[in-house]
Amino acid sequence: MLKTKIYAVLFGPQGCGKGTQGWLLAERFDLPLIGSGDMFRAEIAEKTHLGKLIKTYVDKGLLAPDDIVNAVVAHRLQRLDLSHGFILDGYPRNVEQAMHLDRIVNINLAVYIRMSDTEAVRRLVGRRQCVRCSAIYHVTDVPSIKPDICTVCGGKLKPRSDDTKDAIRKRLASFHFMTEPLAAYYRQRGVLLVVNGEQAIPYVFEDLIKKMAKLGFQ
Repeated sequence: MLKTKIYAVLFGPQGCGKGTQGWLLAERFDLPLIGSGDMFRAEIAEKTHLGKLIKTYVDKGLLAPDDIVNAVVAHRLQRLDLSHGFILDGYPRNVEQAMHLDRIVNINLAVYIRMSDTEAVRRLVGRRQCVRCSAIYHVTDVPSIKPDICTVCGGKLKPRSDDTKDAIRKRLASFHFMTEPLAAYYRQRGVLLVVNGEQAIPYVFEDLIKKMAKLGFQ
């Protein structure tokens, strides 16, 4: 049976490329790609009550508690036209948030881009970002034409301040503790799709599309 509407969530460890795959999927299926960060920034920009609450945590460099995050997501999703489906990136981050999302919309696809910690560290330590246009490169995988110079705009390339080995390992530990249990949750619901994120971007996407086709998403 062909499923014409996709209500999907993407998750995976830092460096797995879920943002890129989300963008490719959104283009392929003509769906809105909704990032949790975009929703939070919109609330803050509009100076809503929720936005002000979120900002107090952002300013302190803290994660907002689940009840506030859930309220923001519910508020933003209710304001969007979701009749044709969507792809959600960055939410849910834990099983409690996934259960809350289920009360808002029926998620019928959960894509888990799986990757080893070793590969995640290698990718993130080698990541470089343009200080001017924010284009992303990698010192070996996707190098710029001129070392440390953005090929797009000529800006300087620098590593992100939090892309140190210690910081990356802490983020990965948090992922394994908080977010990885989503795989078991969505597997139990029968909507989990796992792909190998250690492949090159085109191969990850090809693998993803083939597995989606087997589930009826075409």
